[in-house]
Amino acid sequence: MPLVTDHAVVVGNGPAPSRSLLVGLLEQGGLLLCADGGANTIAGYGLVPDAVVGDLDSVDSSLQQRWTKTEWVKVDADDTGTDLQKVLDDAHQRQVRSAVLTGVTGARTDHTLWNLSLLGRFADRLDLAIVDDDCLIRLISGLVRFEAPLGLKLSLCPLAGPVDGITTQGLRWSLNEDRLVPGERDGISNETVDSTVEIRVDGAGHLLLIVQWAGQIDLSLIPRTAPD
Repeated sequence: MPLVTDHAVVVGNGPAPSRSLLVGLLEQGGLLLCADGGANTIAGYGLVPDAVVGDLDSVDSSLQQRWTKTEWVKVDADDTGTDLQKVLDDAHQRQVRSAVLTGVTGARTDHTLWNLSLLGRFADRLDLAIVDDDCLIRLISGLVRFEAPLGLKLSLCPLAGPVDGITTQGLRWSLNEDRLVPGERDGISNETVDSTVEIRVDGAGHLLLIVQWAGQIDLSLIPRTAPD
């Protein structure tokens, strides 16, 4: 496993991101990793990944002959996790500290829900964001501050169970050390009223920040540093 870096773009086997989104993600640098059939998406754009990880049952078989410089990591199929989980385990072993996941939402609702859960599962090892052509999804831990256009739509959603001690600034409907609970109280469809937004989580729990692009993708919101 010679490829080592602190950042990666991971492409899953879900609906493909647009070429412009994928190119924008790759311009940030780092490894290009594919979760099994995500390799087919990359091939369709004429790109070559650094590594493909999974049981390799969904990959176009001709790619292994064509991509001679790509590292192929075959992980036997089992019932302990998906190919995306396996590629994230692989990324952690490569000393990756932050990663952007794309091609992991839509089409299969069950897969989308599982992929969201991986943000929490890997929170202590990898700083992750899920990005597609409609939105960005990331976990918030501690304080997050970012610049945003006025009227940007965003939501704050507990991932699994209540999240306590949430405080916001720069949003139309502010929170002050409040508690959000799935199915009871959430932070759906808020919007920015200031160019600087702050969201702080002082309590326990995993809080998702979901930003709707509204036609203009802002990759500056994607994390590039990992938790301590």
